[in-house]
Amino acid sequence: MCASENGRHSEQSVMRPFRAAVESTGHSIYWTDTTGTIEYVNPAFEEQTGFSAEEAVGSNASILQSGAHGDLFYGRLWDTILSGDVWKGEIVNERKNGERYVAKQTISPITDDAGDIIRFVAVNEDVSDLREAQKRVERERNRFADLFDAVPIPLVLTYLEQDEAVIKQANQAFQDKFGFTGRELGGASLDQLLVDDADTPEAHEINDRLTQGERVRREVTRQAADDESRTFILNATPLDGERDELLATYIDITDRKQLEDELRDRTEELQDFANVVSHDLRNPLNVAKGHVELIAAESDNPQLERIQNAHARMEELIENILMLASQGKTVDETEPVSLDDCVSRTWKTVATQEADLEIETERTVAADENRLRQLFGNLLRNAIEHGGNDVTITVGDLEDGFYVADDGSGIPVEERPHVFKAGHTSAETGTGLGLSIVKEIVDAHDWAIDVTESSDGGARFEITGVQ
Repeated sequence: MCASENGRHSEQSVMRPFRAAVESTGHSIYWTDTTGTIEYVNPAFEEQTGFSAEEAVGSNASILQSGAHGDLFYGRLWDTILSGDVWKGEIVNERKNGERYVAKQTISPITDDAGDIIRFVAVNEDVSDLREAQKRVERERNRFADLFDAVPIPLVLTYLEQDEAVIKQANQAFQDKFGFTGRELGGASLDQLLVDDADTPEAHEINDRLTQGERVRREVTRQAADDESRTFILNATPLDGERDELLATYIDITDRKQLEDELRDRTEELQDFANVVSHDLRNPLNVAKGHVELIAAESDNPQLERIQNAHARMEELIENILMLASQGKTVDETEPVSLDDCVSRTWKTVATQEADLEIETERTVAADENRLRQLFGNLLRNAIEHGGNDVTITVGDLEDGFYVADDGSGIPVEERPHVFKAGHTSAETGTGLGLSIVKEIVDAHDWAIDVTESSDGGARFEITGVQ
């Protein structure tokens, strides 16, 4: 066998396994001559592009161009491979059916023994799905960033590094509240930036609990952008059960706490005033009542009844003022209370004159019984005070509450928005505090009250939102 024959046999023995490998690979492979004319395509090329081997071989590789890239792009590609270098990059190609796809492509020059380029081999990996997934992730990331910044409450995303919270991302509200830019925050220690002394027991306790994967909610004091010390509710939560990534929110409650302090001061002032009322008014009133009783025992002067009625009105006014001062704004504990029993017991303590009571309820409600009796007492007295001594009062059920109605003269529409204001009364003997106390008791139970007209033309008070 001659040397040339041996050379061809050797080349064929190398090419067979090479061709077998090329045809079995999952990547699209084709090669062209130096003008770009396709000389060979593997089965993966046919599957990826939709062109058969018969259609592709002999055609220029430009049949794959999608129009997504300009002449400059292809010019640089050809400059690279014609100079003998390998070109790598992503390229948007087009299948036979016109569908575009993204390929991760490598084009390598092939040279002969003399070093001259004789062809180019292109290896293509379809990464369309990967790129689309990356785009979806990017869209979601941008959407999250937009939502994150849109939240008006300061938010900060951190990760734990050696038991220390390091800032990963902070929203715009956080930057505005504490006076930092995003550049200053990224990678910084949260405690070093916000806590006056990051080595305090409080800071260590919070970080220890977060390290253990616990949620933290507590009141903290932090320095705001204007150098003012403000009070926040800190909520820190490990994300997805992981301990190394945390989301923290800072809810500014400084103004609320100031209002609470002011309210506490006013309540104390009101209680002091109530004590003065109790001591300085009740004592002389009792003396006056005692003298009137002595005089009444020896005289039947009709003017004495007017004096006694004035004393009774003064005593009721004192009681109402004390009640307003001593009762809290909220009800902390409730118990099941029968409306029938509560109204019946209250009725016995009211000066009912010739009035009639009709109870049309068997409902039990969750309430503070003492304060509910105060509510009924004031509504019953109000009905008698405005409806007359022979008024008929009805207590009945609503879908989510109860009502107290009478058959008196009713309340004019223009007066109804004002009846719950302290001091408002249309009766000569009224104190103007009874209905304001009713409103306070309703609010303390987190109920609602409205005044309207009864079926008999009188007043009807509807209490709703009752459990």
